[in-house]
Amino acid sequence: MFGYLKGLRTSHTRSQLSGVAGEIYRAFFAELITTDGPNTVQSTYPAAATLLHGFDVQSSNQSVAIAPSDDDVWIFGYGSLVWKADFPYIDRRRGFVWGFKRRFYQHSIDHRGVPEKPGRVVTLLPGDPAEDRVYGVAYRIAAAQKSAVLDHLDYREKNGYERCSLEFHEYLSATEPLQVIMYVATQANDSYAGDVWQVPCIARQIFTSAGPSGPNRDYLFNLALAMDKLFPGAVDEHLTELVACVRRHIEQDEPVLLQRALLEEITNILCQAVAEDASLDHGEISRRLEALHCSCQKSGWREPLLDIQLKRQSFSPSS
Repeated sequence: MFGYLKGLRTSHTRSQLSGVAGEIYRAFFAELITTDGPNTVQSTYPAAATLLHGFDVQSSNQSVAIAPSDDDVWIFGYGSLVWKADFPYIDRRRGFVWGFKRRFYQHSIDHRGVPEKPGRVVTLLPGDPAEDRVYGVAYRIAAAQKSAVLDHLDYREKNGYERCSLEFHEYLSATEPLQVIMYVATQANDSYAGDVWQVPCIARQIFTSAGPSGPNRDYLFNLALAMDKLFPGAVDEHLTELVACVRRHIEQDEPVLLQRALLEEITNILCQAVAEDASLDHGEISRRLEALHCSCQKSGWREPLLDIQLKRQSFSPSS
């Protein structure tokens, strides 16, 4: 990067510095925009792909076999628990619960967003008991591990979710229903978001949000991939519409918005250096640019930039 700074002068205008920024962007930053493309699902979302690959081969994640007992409990997951079961279980089964609809109506401030910029995750709404079903995975928790697992899940689902008990029906099976525990975010909790202008606005929120657990889009695409592979042919219009809308943002808006954002960031670094240092320390400028490049390789780097650019675009008189 150092070589692109040799011709830098304190007399350069912002327009001239923008030209230098363009050269630096094309040489070092342009490839970052296409590294994580929207159509590379298997490579981009390994969490779901790994789970799905071995779902029917390995029903337990225990290294030592534990015999089932009447004191075991079953946990039903319909969101991230489908593809991210970070707790011990001795059996798992795919299936569904009657009488609910899955919706991205819950704000996430601790996993897929932050308090000042929440993401969106799923909860269940009451539906037609005879028509509506939600697909997911039930995990059998051994009696000896029950307390620890429930404590872990209570913390994991602490942002508005409560336990409830209901019947789970195994997929493509006529076996008797299982009694399961499920976590649901009710409309009374502080992080309940509701439809808030329906799918396009929810999709935009997902597109521009990230949190400690990663980008919000990963949550959406992992869930969609899991539903497609575990329950082929099952219909979830809300999920399908959101995936299509977020993918359109990624394909049509993201390259332009990120290019604009990165060019601004690079230009600002150059302008700041010119304004504050008459001797122009090229080494320091290079270090700042390299720090920017490193930050753009971390999970969730895109979303804050996309959010800023979309907000500017929305308030622009020409938009």
